[in-house]
Formats: sequence, C-alpha cells, structure tokens
Amino acid sequence: METAQVLTMLRKNKGLTQADLAAGITTRRAIIDAEHGNRDLSYETMMQLIERLGVSANDFEDYRHDHQIPADQALVIEFEQLSDTSETQKLNDLLTRARQLVATSTLRYTHQLIPILEALLHLDSYSHEKLTQLVQPVWNELTTIKEWNRTDLFLINNLLYIFAPQVAQRIGKKVIARLEHYSLQNILLKNAIYANLAFLGMQHPNTLDPATTAEYLKQSIALTKTAHRYDLHLLSQVRLAVLQRDYEHGRELCKVLKAMGADNVAQIAYDDFPILLN
Repeated sequence: METAQVLTMLRKNKGLTQADLAAGITTRRAIIDAEHGNRDLSYETMMQLIERLGVSANDFEDYRHDHQIPADQALVIEFEQLSDTSETQKLNDLLTRARQLVATSTLRYTHQLIPILEALLHLDSYSHEKLTQLVQPVWNELTTIKEWNRTDLFLINNLLYIFAPQVAQRIGKKVIARLEHYSLQNILLKNAIYANLAFLGMQHPNTLDPATTAEYLKQSIALTKTAHRYDLHLLSQVRLAVLQRDYEHGRELCKVLKAMGADNVAQIAYDDFPILLN
C-alpha cells in the first residue's frame, strides 16, 4: 500500500477525523493532501502522526509493504474506503477477490460482501425484488449481532441504497434506534446513515414523513458540525432548506460551498435539486 492509503486506513480504524489527526501537529488540509498523495509530510510530522495513530514506525512500514495484513482483512479495508462510491471497476475487482477468498476466509464479512457488491454493481439493472433477495440474508445476519462495529455500519449504510425505499426506511428506523448507543468514534458513519435516510425520504416522500426527514437532517447537521466536516454540514443544511422550500437560502449555501472550495459537494446539491440553479 502507498503511504497515503496506510495513513487513511489507520486513521479510519482509529475512528479519527482528519481534523482530529491533525490537531496540534499540522493542518487538516495537509492531512487531506497527504491522504490523496498530493503532499509529502516532513519526517517529524509523520512520526507525530504515527504515534497518534497508535502504531510504531516499524508497524507503519509493515503496513506500507502489505505485511501483516491478511488478504481478507485488506479486502474489507478497501471496501470501507470505497463505500459510497460508484467506481465500477474497483467494485468489480473487490467482488472477484471476495469470491476467491470466501472458501478460506474466517471473516464473516467476506461472504457478506459478495451479495452487497453484486447488488451495488447492478442497482440499475436488477429489479428491487432481485436486489432484496441478494442482500436480505446479510441483513438477517446483522440483526443477530448485539453490537455493531464500524464495518457492520458500513455494510448497513450500503444496504440502505440497495433495498427498495420503503424497506430501507423500515430498516432505517431499526438502525436509528440503535445508533444512539454508539460512541463518537463512528460519528461520520452515523451521519451517513441519517443523511442517506433523509435524502431517500426526500426522493420518495411516501416513505418518510416530512417531520422525520427534517429531524434526520438536523441530526446530520449536528453530527457533521461536531466532526468539523463543514462541507457535509452545509450539504445537509441545503437539503433542509429545500425540504422547507427555502430555495433562496439553499442557493446561498451552495455559494458558500463553492467559496470554501467544496465544488464537488455543491455539484451534488445542484444535481439533486436543479431548482437551485435557477
């Protein structure tokens, strides 16, 4: 793995935001650039970051050279890094590797990933019935687990995309009921679930009442503020403005997103709500 990948993997495994990792050592922008491979951090900075990540310099090098990472564990890590994307080639690669590993892997995630990846690759070509048949066994397994970990939450977040909207909202209520018991280490995952359920409710108003949609968005706004993810914070504010038909405020928030350099997030808002372009 490249240094950038190892840095990202260890930070997420530790449950740290980019701002958390950077605090008192460097800037969040420097961490973002380093994780994208666009900046080489100084030796002193890297040593401080490695210490905060809870590993030794030797451990970091082992990870960088793909030592000590079993193939099935590496598969799960890469899935988490790809979650919420539509990179077909990478999803296909993960699916191929999961099928190769499933016979020998001791991780339950390996066999759970196979139907999820297949469903994600065929969201537009399989019927809701077929998609549900694929992933229902995964959800059934997850419901038997007393306490979900971060990988479970990643799986659940993807399931919300796959199930039919009405089913996703029904499952979402069960997930939300359990989310309050989780620490802030999984704050961005918690946000993703609230935000995705809210957006799903906006796309399919018959599946979620406006008051609950607004409540989910307010939860997302609070979580992203705590996580210092102001791009996602503003995106949820945009969605709330649209839900409340305050389109002018939504347009102003999009301008703020563009001014802070979050053009990609602003584009998401414009794509989702073309009325904001008027």
